[in-house]
Amino acid sequence: MSDRIIAARYRRLAAGERRPRPRPALAIARWSLALAWRRRATRIALLACAFATFTAGISLVVAIVVERAAQAAPQGIALAGGGTLLSAQEILAGFVQAQFYLAAIALAVTAGGLVAEDRRGGAFDLYFARPLRLRDYALGKLGAALAVPALALVGGYAAIWGLAVGIAPPALRAELAWLIVPGLSGTVLAAMVLASTIVGLSALGERGRTVGVVYVLGWTILDNLGRALADRGVAVAGYLSPSRDLRTVMDALLGVGQPSLAAALLQLREAANASALLSALALLAFTALGLGALAWRLRREVLE
Repeated sequence: MSDRIIAARYRRLAAGERRPRPRPALAIARWSLALAWRRRATRIALLACAFATFTAGISLVVAIVVERAAQAAPQGIALAGGGTLLSAQEILAGFVQAQFYLAAIALAVTAGGLVAEDRRGGAFDLYFARPLRLRDYALGKLGAALAVPALALVGGYAAIWGLAVGIAPPALRAELAWLIVPGLSGTVLAAMVLASTIVGLSALGERGRTVGVVYVLGWTILDNLGRALADRGVAVAGYLSPSRDLRTVMDALLGVGQPSLAAALLQLREAANASALLSALALLAFTALGLGALAWRLRREVLE
């Protein structure tokens, strides 16, 4: 990292010219992302997310090609489990669930020290030496954290959906078109959960690497604990698993019904919770916990 000296000078505003409004939150987010991008681990984690998107896109292309071949067959072969539309829904829902894990790992690498390293290095004194609001600081850190899952989940889903609509036959294209709004709604919710929890945990820690390790272990423990208890008959424990909650919400948003033939044979479909509404509320509760931890730490560090 090279030091740079930036010279600033003042000038008179021209007639009718307005002074540009400062955007400290945007500057904080931009510099946080710039520092994170310089790490090799960040690029490797994002490369893994890109590979998952590529794999899901290839799977969806294969499913659509098979459907087109079945429709062109003389006998009009019908696929079991509801046809390619259902297969597309399964692939998209499975992609969001798998990408949720990879985005969490990428966030652990890139955003673990967003607030923790500021606390460790005493950067709060530098940040708030000028008139900076707590809200702007929090929004800047949240914006930097949100960029990673937004790119991996929201951008990945949009890319796969666009590919599917582009190669689908006209009849199937009309059926696939409606998947964009509910799918993006689910991915935005997932991105908010990941961004808020990593920033909240970072606000409680003091070392970025420690926060990243605890973050990944925490999601893993919650997932395994919730699934294990739910499989043993404690249905309410399934809402403790973030990925299980997300899969339940995505299945409801995309209208995923009975498993297709391939999903049934390969056991690709995981068990879901009974209520999509409760799963959505559980994800919102995780988001609220992360935001609450961030607000509590900032008030304690800065205002007290």
